[in-house]
Amino acid sequence: MQYDRSAAGISEIVNYTVCAIDIAWAHLLAFDHNHLLSPSQLAVYAAAIRAAGAPLSTVWGFIDCTLRRIARPSRGQQAAYSGYKKFHALKYQAVVIPNGIIAHLFGPWEGRHADPFLLAESGLLEQCAQHAVQEGSDENTPLEHRYFQLFGDPAYGVGPHIISPFSGAGERTEEELEWNARMASVRIKVEHAFGVVVNTWSFLNSFWKQRVYSSPVGRYYRVAVLLTNARNCYSPNQVATAFDCPPPTIDEYFY
Repeated sequence: MQYDRSAAGISEIVNYTVCAIDIAWAHLLAFDHNHLLSPSQLAVYAAAIRAAGAPLSTVWGFIDCTLRRIARPSRGQQAAYSGYKKFHALKYQAVVIPNGIIAHLFGPWEGRHADPFLLAESGLLEQCAQHAVQEGSDENTPLEHRYFQLFGDPAYGVGPHIISPFSGAGERTEEELEWNARMASVRIKVEHAFGVVVNTWSFLNSFWKQRVYSSPVGRYYRVAVLLTNARNCYSPNQVATAFDCPPPTIDEYFY
């Protein structure tokens, strides 16, 4: 009644707009090494994370995967079913940086896949090897001093471009426990970024409306992330405030 359009007509308009936004600005959710994720910017993020209490000065962002629940699909149910969460879902890989921006989003993929699968398919570590290089380093620089790193949970393992907490069998030393605690304290601050997206766009929580063969469900979350990033440019969210790391202006972000 408000827009003098049928529900079907409004749905068509929304879906068309969602697709147009995702197509036009998809590059902002890739590894944007020319702007948001340039080596000089990675140094700024690493310094902000270090200042917030991290024991390392080379961590520039935090990687994690998120599941977005969907209605049970009419076909391909097993592929979309998450045995861990016990529901059907689409899965995304995201990297949050200390200015509150979700700087990388890969997906959607079927909910059955594990986090390392998405990491391999995304090619993110290959992009880090090419672009997340500390200024002034070269091939003779030791690997631990050559690259900036992402921080993730133990499933991601440890390498030149990504690190995770001390884990595995055996007891942790006091130093390892302290290191894990300090990294956990800074990581929990960026966990809020995922909550901001779904709290801002409550439609994403209506999983019974997320029908994969009827609407561009996979694009809904991607566009919600883009628009949440845009909102953060105007009004810094709690992640940016916690790290004292201002986000870019709206013109700097959308280029």
